Amino acid sequence: MTIREYKIEDKEKCLDIFKSNCPKFFDNEEFELFEKWLDHQTSDTSIYQSPTYTDSERDVYYVIEVSEFGIIGCGGFYILKDQKEARLAWGMIHSGFHRQGFGTALYNYRKDIIKKDWPNHFLTLGTSQHTYSFYEKMGLTVDAITPAGYGPDLDKYDMK
Repeated sequence: MTIREYKIEDKEKCLDIFKSNCPKFFDNEEFELFEKWLDHQTSDTSIYQSPTYTDSERDVYYVIEVSEFGIIGCGGFYILKDQKEARLAWGMIHSGFHRQGFGTALYNYRKDIIKKDWPNHFLTLGTSQHTYSFYEKMGLTVDAITPAGYGPDLDKYDMK
């Protein structure tokens, strides 16, 4: 397994990973927002806006590659400018590879970079009722719950 920075040629595989997780883990309406995030990673002219993404001093996105299968996961983070917050963004593993340790590896990889480069920042993320328990196992706690915050069947769990 290799975790490396996202490249423009990874876009279609990342979009496929997203689709493999719909509708349980992502609402189909989020697809366009995710695609804009990917475009923003490789273009200075692509604007990304979301309710939690305002003014970032650094964004980064990674992919997980497994030699025999190719890219099977992706996820990143951004550092909010003028705040002590590092927010995990768009983390996902292809549905065919869930519960095999790849999500834990991706989480730890991002967490370790944040702890090393931004040691005074606190880690936050938004997730759903289907995955918040995974992040609780990683040591995060639920800060707020918004019913249908991501879509009709997806509650939003803010965690830190």
